[in-house]
Amino acid sequence: MNVAAEAPAIDLTAQDIVSSVLSRFRAGDTVSTRAMLDAIRRSDPACDDTDDHLVELIVMEAVGKTMGVVFDHRSPDERLPQLF
Repeated sequence: MNVAAEAPAIDLTAQDIVSSVLSRFRAGDTVSTRAMLDAIRRSDPACDDTDDHLVELIVMEAVGKTMGVVFDHRSPDERLPQLF
């Protein structure tokens, strides 16, 4: 009798996803927030956390692993000062 065991659905938290993506880097590496957000969204398209929350998790995790962080996730329009 062949009985296929169903694998339980894995419900990863945002922290789990960030940890998984950051595990590809080593201490001393510099990570880009834009690249990290892209990798997180690709690895779990259902992740509904905001970019700001994910960046917070990225920073906490990366700094704890002695990695540098480049904050390049904002669009150029968001980075320009409002002149009007």
